[in-house]
Amino acid sequence: MRPRLSEKYAEEREEICERLLSILELDEKGAFVLSTLDADIERQNRIMDMKDDIRKCFSCCNMSPFKPSATCKRPYMSVVRNILRKQGYTFIGNDFTTKPDHIKTTRYYVFR
Repeated sequence: MRPRLSEKYAEEREEICERLLSILELDEKGAFVLSTLDADIERQNRIMDMKDDIRKCFSCCNMSPFKPSATCKRPYMSVVRNILRKQGYTFIGNDFTTKPDHIKTTRYYVFR
């Protein structure tokens, strides 16, 4: 029987999670704001550039950004959410309004 990817690439999977968390730049509460990630194209591209590494270490058949025919509004968020959840992270989103601009967005808390 072939070994599971989670057993075979345990260290690589954790490294990918650490890279994703560093790209997200979590604050002291372990949260990030969706509108800042939406506005930062460079961070989005860095997440999407990790697709080859993710494909090697994770099963991607259920992730829409990896399917050629599927479309999603924020593929980078789908990648982050799926990878972190597969590694045992909890991903909670709360409505949030920015103070000076009064922009309604979501604040995501990421923790284990």
